[in-house]
Amino acid sequence: MIVRVLVCLMLLAPSVWAQTASSARRAVVCDERISALRERPEMQSPLRRRLRRGRVVWVTGSRRTREGVEFLRVAVTRRTSGWVMADAVARRGVRGDALRLIELIESSADDFVRIRLAQIAETEFRGSPESARALLLLGEAADRAAQNLTRLSMRRVKTYGETMPQQRRVYLLNDPALDRYSRLGVRFTTDAEAERLVYDGAAYRELIRRYPGRPETATARERIGKQER
Repeated sequence: MIVRVLVCLMLLAPSVWAQTASSARRAVVCDERISALRERPEMQSPLRRRLRRGRVVWVTGSRRTREGVEFLRVAVTRRTSGWVMADAVARRGVRGDALRLIELIESSADDFVRIRLAQIAETEFRGSPESARALLLLGEAADRAAQNLTRLSMRRVKTYGETMPQQRRVYLLNDPALDRYSRLGVRFTTDAEAERLVYDGAAYRELIRRYPGRPETATARERIGKQER
C-alpha cells in the first residue's frame, strides 16, 4: 500500500510542479551575498542551501518580518522550496527589482560579475529602459575585461617565445583565462598585430538594433566606431 502511494506521488509531482510554475512569478537570483534559502522567513532560520547567481526560482508568496525585511517563498525544484530575502532576486516585470539590479551591476568591482548580472537584467527586463542600460554596461565590462585578459594572456604567450602574429593570435584566443567568458557567450578577437584582445562588441550591436532611440545607443555607436578604427 505504501509503495502504491509513493508511486502516485511521484507521478503527480511533475504536474504539481507545472501548476506551481504556471501560477507563480519567475525570478532570478542576483545577489549571492544574501541568497540563503531558509526554512522560515527569518534571518536566523536554518539554511537549506545557498542559491547561486542566475538560478531561476518561482515566487509563490511573501512575508515581511517585524524588522521590515521582506522574504519571498520560492520553489527551486520539484522537491525544494523555502524562503529567500526579496533583495536577493529580480522578479520579471517588477520595475523596482530592475532598478535595484542595475544598481547592483554598477556597484560591482568584478567585471565578470557585472557581465553575468547585465545578462540577467537584459533577459528578464527585455524591452525596458533597464534592458538597454544593461546592454551598455555589459559591453563596457567586456571592454575592460579584454584589457585585463590581455595582460594575463600576454604574460603566458611571451613565455612561449612566439613572435609571429598568427601564432600569437592562436595562443591568445585559446588562453584558459577566456574559458569562463566563453561559457557566458562573451567573445573576444585580437587586433591586427595580435598584441591585445578585443571584445567583439556584440552587446553594443544588440543595443543599437533593439533600442535605436535610447540615449545609451549613442555611446554604443562610439564604442563600435573605436573598435573599427
